[in-house]
Amino acid sequence: MSKKRLIDIDVAIGISIVLVVYGHLFLDETLPFWYIKSREMIYQFHMPLFMFFSGFLMSYTYKKVNSIEEYKSYILKKASKFLPAYLVFSLIFLGFEFVSGDYSSQKLKLDFIDILVYPSKAPAGFLWYIYVLFQFYLIFPLLEKMVSKNVFIIITIAVIIQFLNVTGLFNLDLFSFYLLFVVLGIISTRFLDVYYKFIRNFGLVSIICFVVLMSFYGRYEIPKLVYGLFSIPVVHYISLKLSNFKITEYLSNLGKHSYHIYLMNTLIIGICYLMIIKELNFEFSLLILIILFLLGLILPVFIYKRIIKPNRFLNKIIK
Repeated sequence: MSKKRLIDIDVAIGISIVLVVYGHLFLDETLPFWYIKSREMIYQFHMPLFMFFSGFLMSYTYKKVNSIEEYKSYILKKASKFLPAYLVFSLIFLGFEFVSGDYSSQKLKLDFIDILVYPSKAPAGFLWYIYVLFQFYLIFPLLEKMVSKNVFIIITIAVIIQFLNVTGLFNLDLFSFYLLFVVLGIISTRFLDVYYKFIRNFGLVSIICFVVLMSFYGRYEIPKLVYGLFSIPVVHYISLKLSNFKITEYLSNLGKHSYHIYLMNTLIIGICYLMIIKELNFEFSLLILIILFLLGLILPVFIYKRIIKPNRFLNKIIK
Protein backbone atom coordinates (compact mmCIF):
# COMPACT_ATOMS: atom_id res chain seq x y z
CA MET A 1 0.00 0.00 0.00
CA SER A 2 1.49 3.31 -1.09
CA LYS A 3 1.76 6.04 1.52
CA LYS A 4 0.35 9.53 1.23
CA ARG A 5 2.78 11.98 -0.35
CA LEU A 6 3.94 14.56 2.19
CA ILE A 7 3.84 17.91 0.39
CA ASP A 8 5.63 19.62 3.28
CA ILE A 9 8.61 17.30 2.77
CA ASP A 10 8.67 18.20 -0.94
CA VAL A 11 8.62 21.88 0.08
CA ALA A 12 11.41 21.35 2.62
CA ILE A 13 13.54 19.63 -0.02
CA GLY A 14 12.62 22.45 -2.42
CA ILE A 15 13.95 24.99 0.08
CA SER A 16 17.09 22.87 0.51
CA ILE A 17 17.79 22.73 -3.24
CA VAL A 18 17.25 26.49 -3.50
CA LEU A 19 20.01 26.91 -0.90
CA VAL A 20 22.24 24.50 -2.86
CA VAL A 21 21.82 26.44 -6.11
CA TYR A 22 22.42 29.72 -4.27
CA GLY A 23 25.71 28.32 -3.02
CA HIS A 24 26.76 27.33 -6.55
CA LEU A 25 26.71 30.93 -7.79
CA PHE A 26 30.29 31.57 -6.69
CA LEU A 27 31.65 32.26 -10.19
CA ASP A 28 33.22 35.68 -10.07
CA GLU A 29 35.74 37.36 -7.77
CA THR A 30 33.73 40.60 -7.91
CA LEU A 31 30.80 39.09 -6.03
CA PRO A 32 29.67 41.33 -3.16
CA PHE A 33 30.74 40.63 0.39
CA TRP A 34 27.16 39.94 1.54
CA TYR A 35 26.86 37.08 -0.95
CA ILE A 36 30.20 35.52 0.01
CA LYS A 37 29.32 35.74 3.71
CA SER A 38 25.79 34.39 3.27
CA ARG A 39 27.15 31.55 1.13
CA GLU A 40 29.62 30.60 3.84
CA MET A 41 26.80 30.52 6.38
CA ILE A 42 24.51 28.43 4.16
CA TYR A 43 27.32 25.92 3.62
CA GLN A 44 27.24 25.21 7.34
CA PHE A 45 23.84 23.51 7.14
CA HIS A 46 22.44 23.04 3.62
CA MET A 47 23.88 19.54 3.00
CA PRO A 48 22.98 18.22 6.48
CA LEU A 49 19.44 19.34 5.62
CA PHE A 50 19.59 17.47 2.34
CA MET A 51 20.85 14.32 4.01
CA PHE A 52 18.21 14.41 6.75
CA PHE A 53 15.36 14.69 4.26
CA SER A 54 17.04 12.09 2.03
CA GLY A 55 17.02 9.67 4.97
CA PHE A 56 13.42 10.62 5.72
CA LEU A 57 12.31 9.84 2.15
CA MET A 58 14.39 6.65 2.00
CA SER A 59 12.54 5.36 5.03
CA TYR A 60 9.08 6.73 4.21
CA THR A 61 9.05 5.19 0.72
CA TYR A 62 10.96 2.01 1.60
CA LYS A 63 9.49 -1.36 0.67
CA LYS A 64 10.89 -4.01 2.98
CA VAL A 65 13.57 -6.30 1.55
CA ASN A 66 13.06 -9.86 2.77
CA SER A 67 15.56 -11.93 0.80
CA ILE A 68 18.88 -11.83 -1.03
CA GLU A 69 17.05 -11.81 -4.37
CA GLU A 70 14.94 -8.85 -3.31
CA TYR A 71 18.07 -7.05 -2.12
CA LYS A 72 19.77 -7.64 -5.48
CA SER A 73 16.73 -6.22 -7.28
CA TYR A 74 16.64 -3.28 -4.87
CA ILE A 75 20.32 -2.44 -5.41
CA LEU A 76 20.13 -2.83 -9.20
CA LYS A 77 17.25 -0.38 -9.26
CA LYS A 78 19.17 2.18 -7.19
CA ALA A 79 22.39 1.63 -9.19
CA SER A 80 20.56 2.23 -12.46
CA LYS A 81 19.21 5.51 -11.06
CA PHE A 82 22.37 6.98 -9.56
CA LEU A 83 25.49 5.51 -11.18
CA PRO A 84 24.91 6.30 -14.90
CA ALA A 85 23.98 9.92 -14.11
CA TYR A 86 26.95 10.27 -11.76
CA LEU A 87 29.42 8.94 -14.35
CA VAL A 88 27.96 10.92 -17.26
CA PHE A 89 28.03 14.27 -15.48
CA SER A 90 31.44 13.55 -13.95
CA LEU A 91 32.83 12.85 -17.43
CA ILE A 92 31.18 15.99 -18.83
CA PHE A 93 32.97 18.12 -16.25
CA LEU A 94 36.17 16.19 -16.87
CA GLY A 95 35.79 17.01 -20.57
CA PHE A 96 35.34 20.70 -19.81
CA GLU A 97 38.51 20.64 -17.70
CA PHE A 98 40.39 18.94 -20.51
CA VAL A 99 39.43 21.43 -23.27
CA SER A 100 39.64 24.54 -21.10
CA GLY A 101 43.42 24.76 -21.01
CA ASP A 102 46.73 23.08 -20.30
CA TYR A 103 45.72 19.62 -19.17
CA SER A 104 48.20 16.76 -19.17
CA SER A 105 47.36 13.11 -19.71
CA GLN A 106 48.62 12.43 -16.17
CA LYS A 107 46.19 14.98 -14.73
CA LEU A 108 43.40 13.42 -16.80
CA LYS A 109 44.24 10.01 -15.37
CA LEU A 110 44.31 11.29 -11.79
CA ASP A 111 40.99 13.10 -12.20
CA PHE A 112 39.38 9.96 -13.61
CA ILE A 113 40.63 7.98 -10.60
CA ASP A 114 39.17 10.67 -8.32
CA ILE A 115 35.79 10.24 -10.01
CA LEU A 116 35.84 6.59 -8.95
CA VAL A 117 37.43 6.73 -5.49
CA TYR A 118 37.64 10.39 -4.33
CA PRO A 119 34.46 12.02 -5.76
CA SER A 120 34.71 15.25 -3.75
CA LYS A 121 38.17 15.89 -5.26
CA ALA A 122 37.06 15.24 -8.85
CA PRO A 123 36.31 18.07 -11.35
CA ALA A 124 32.59 17.75 -10.51
CA GLY A 125 33.27 17.59 -6.78
CA PHE A 126 29.70 18.55 -5.86
CA LEU A 127 28.53 15.16 -7.19
CA TRP A 128 29.90 13.52 -4.05
CA TYR A 129 26.31 13.75 -2.74
CA ILE A 130 25.06 11.33 -5.43
CA TYR A 131 27.98 8.98 -4.73
CA VAL A 132 27.45 8.99 -0.94
CA LEU A 133 23.66 8.79 -1.29
CA PHE A 134 24.09 5.56 -3.24
CA GLN A 135 26.29 4.23 -0.43
CA PHE A 136 23.48 4.92 2.02
CA TYR A 137 21.05 3.06 -0.21
CA LEU A 138 23.45 0.10 -0.25
CA ILE A 139 23.18 -0.32 3.51
CA PHE A 140 19.70 1.08 3.97
CA PRO A 141 17.95 -2.26 4.69
CA LEU A 142 20.51 -2.79 7.49
CA LEU A 143 19.96 0.73 8.85
CA GLU A 144 16.21 0.15 8.89
CA LYS A 145 16.62 -3.06 10.88
CA MET A 146 19.01 -1.43 13.35
CA VAL A 147 16.58 1.44 13.93
CA SER A 148 13.74 -1.08 14.45
CA LYS A 149 15.70 -3.15 16.97
CA ASN A 150 17.43 -0.45 19.01
CA VAL A 151 17.28 3.27 18.22
CA PHE A 152 19.76 4.10 20.99
CA ILE A 153 22.50 1.84 19.59
CA ILE A 154 22.33 3.19 16.02
CA ILE A 155 22.33 6.81 17.25
CA THR A 156 25.31 6.03 19.50
CA ILE A 157 27.21 4.51 16.56
CA ALA A 158 26.38 7.49 14.33
CA VAL A 159 27.55 9.95 17.01
CA ILE A 160 30.78 8.07 17.78
CA ILE A 161 31.71 7.96 14.08
CA GLN A 162 31.56 11.77 14.11
CA PHE A 163 34.69 11.81 16.26
CA LEU A 164 36.72 9.25 14.30
CA ASN A 165 39.36 10.15 11.74
CA VAL A 166 37.75 8.37 8.78
CA THR A 167 39.55 8.05 5.45
CA GLY A 168 38.49 10.14 2.47
CA LEU A 169 38.77 7.07 0.24
CA PHE A 170 35.38 6.47 -1.42
CA ASN A 171 34.31 9.58 0.50
CA LEU A 172 33.84 7.51 3.63
CA ASP A 173 34.64 10.64 5.64
CA LEU A 174 31.51 12.31 4.26
CA PHE A 175 29.51 9.09 4.65
CA SER A 176 30.46 8.91 8.32
CA PHE A 177 29.65 12.58 8.96
CA TYR A 178 26.21 12.46 7.34
CA LEU A 179 25.24 9.05 8.76
CA LEU A 180 23.73 10.74 11.82
CA PHE A 181 21.46 12.93 9.68
CA VAL A 182 20.27 9.98 7.59
CA VAL A 183 19.60 7.96 10.75
CA LEU A 184 17.64 10.85 12.28
CA GLY A 185 15.60 11.03 9.08
CA ILE A 186 14.78 7.32 9.41
CA ILE A 187 13.87 7.66 13.09
CA SER A 188 11.57 10.60 12.29
CA THR A 189 9.46 8.37 10.03
CA ARG A 190 9.30 5.67 12.68
CA PHE A 191 7.87 8.16 15.17
CA LEU A 192 6.06 10.31 12.63
CA ASP A 193 3.32 11.68 14.93
CA VAL A 194 5.81 12.56 17.66
CA TYR A 195 8.15 14.15 15.12
CA TYR A 196 5.42 16.33 13.58
CA LYS A 197 4.14 17.31 17.02
CA PHE A 198 7.65 18.45 17.94
CA ILE A 199 8.01 20.46 14.71
CA ARG A 200 4.63 22.19 15.17
CA ASN A 201 5.09 22.92 18.89
CA PHE A 202 8.73 23.96 18.87
CA GLY A 203 9.17 25.30 15.34
CA LEU A 204 9.04 28.96 16.34
CA VAL A 205 11.46 28.36 19.22
CA SER A 206 13.75 26.54 16.77
CA ILE A 207 13.77 29.56 14.46
CA ILE A 208 14.76 31.87 17.32
CA CYS A 209 17.50 29.47 18.46
CA PHE A 210 18.78 29.09 14.90
CA VAL A 211 18.92 32.86 14.33
CA VAL A 212 20.86 33.29 17.57
CA LEU A 213 23.19 30.44 16.58
CA MET A 214 23.86 31.96 13.14
CA SER A 215 24.62 35.31 14.76
CA PHE A 216 27.61 33.61 16.40
CA TYR A 217 29.00 32.51 13.02
CA GLY A 218 32.52 33.83 12.49
CA ARG A 219 32.95 34.73 16.16
CA TYR A 220 32.92 31.25 17.68
CA GLU A 221 33.97 27.85 16.37
CA ILE A 222 30.66 26.03 16.23
CA PRO A 223 30.69 22.58 14.57
CA LYS A 224 28.82 22.09 11.31
CA LEU A 225 27.01 19.25 13.03
CA VAL A 226 25.32 21.73 15.38
CA TYR A 227 24.28 24.10 12.60
CA GLY A 228 22.87 21.16 10.66
CA LEU A 229 20.84 19.78 13.56
CA PHE A 230 19.34 23.17 14.42
CA SER A 231 18.39 23.87 10.80
CA ILE A 232 16.16 20.80 10.40
CA PRO A 233 13.15 21.84 12.54
CA VAL A 234 13.45 25.40 11.22
CA VAL A 235 13.16 24.45 7.55
CA HIS A 236 10.46 21.86 8.18
CA TYR A 237 8.41 24.28 10.30
CA ILE A 238 8.65 26.95 7.61
CA SER A 239 7.60 24.34 5.02
CA LEU A 240 4.48 23.53 7.04
CA LYS A 241 3.62 27.21 7.47
CA LEU A 242 3.96 27.85 3.74
CA SER A 243 1.21 25.32 2.98
CA ASN A 244 -1.41 28.09 2.75
CA PHE A 245 0.52 30.10 0.19
CA LYS A 246 0.87 29.81 -3.59
CA ILE A 247 4.65 29.45 -3.32
CA THR A 248 4.10 25.94 -1.90
CA GLU A 249 3.29 24.67 -5.39
CA TYR A 250 6.55 25.99 -6.83
CA LEU A 251 8.75 24.83 -3.95
CA SER A 252 7.08 21.42 -3.99
CA ASN A 253 7.84 21.08 -7.70
CA LEU A 254 11.47 22.01 -7.06
CA GLY A 255 11.57 19.41 -4.30
CA LYS A 256 10.20 16.69 -6.59
CA HIS A 257 12.91 17.53 -9.15
CA SER A 258 15.72 18.22 -6.66
CA TYR A 259 17.74 15.28 -8.05
CA HIS A 260 17.68 16.70 -11.58
CA ILE A 261 18.41 20.22 -10.33
CA TYR A 262 21.33 18.94 -8.28
CA LEU A 263 22.79 17.12 -11.28
CA MET A 264 22.47 19.95 -13.78
CA ASN A 265 22.43 23.31 -12.00
CA THR A 266 26.19 23.83 -11.78
CA LEU A 267 26.70 22.95 -15.43
CA ILE A 268 23.89 25.26 -16.55
CA ILE A 269 25.03 28.14 -14.36
CA GLY A 270 28.60 27.75 -15.61
CA ILE A 271 27.63 27.66 -19.29
CA CYS A 272 25.23 30.62 -18.95
CA TYR A 273 27.89 32.57 -17.07
CA LEU A 274 30.42 32.01 -19.87
CA MET A 275 27.89 33.03 -22.51
CA ILE A 276 26.74 36.18 -20.71
CA ILE A 277 30.07 37.39 -19.35
CA LYS A 278 32.72 36.00 -21.69
CA GLU A 279 30.88 35.93 -25.02
CA LEU A 280 28.42 38.82 -24.70
CA ASN A 281 30.84 40.91 -22.58
CA PHE A 282 28.28 41.88 -19.96
CA GLU A 283 29.63 43.18 -16.68
CA PHE A 284 28.86 40.90 -13.77
CA SER A 285 26.13 42.41 -11.60
CA LEU A 286 23.41 41.59 -9.09
CA LEU A 287 20.88 41.27 -11.92
CA ILE A 288 23.04 38.66 -13.69
CA LEU A 289 23.48 36.84 -10.37
CA ILE A 290 19.69 36.63 -9.99
CA ILE A 291 19.27 35.48 -13.62
CA LEU A 292 21.87 32.73 -13.16
CA PHE A 293 20.20 31.68 -9.91
CA LEU A 294 16.78 31.36 -11.57
CA LEU A 295 18.23 29.55 -14.59
CA GLY A 296 19.97 27.09 -12.26
CA LEU A 297 16.60 26.25 -10.71
CA ILE A 298 14.30 26.34 -13.74
CA LEU A 299 16.34 25.00 -16.66
CA PRO A 300 17.18 21.57 -15.14
CA VAL A 301 13.46 20.88 -14.62
CA PHE A 302 12.65 22.09 -18.15
CA ILE A 303 15.45 20.00 -19.70
CA TYR A 304 14.38 16.90 -17.80
CA LYS A 305 10.68 17.23 -18.67
CA ARG A 306 11.03 18.32 -22.30
CA ILE A 307 14.25 16.63 -23.46
CA ILE A 308 15.39 13.83 -21.16
CA LYS A 309 12.15 12.19 -20.04
CA PRO A 310 10.64 11.84 -23.57
CA ASN A 311 13.89 10.31 -24.88
CA ARG A 312 14.15 6.60 -24.05
CA PHE A 313 17.96 6.52 -24.08
CA LEU A 314 18.47 9.71 -22.03
CA ASN A 315 15.78 8.67 -19.58
CA LYS A 316 17.73 5.48 -18.84
CA ILE A 317 20.71 7.59 -17.82
CA ILE A 318 18.85 10.26 -15.89
CA LYS A 319 15.70 8.91 -14.24
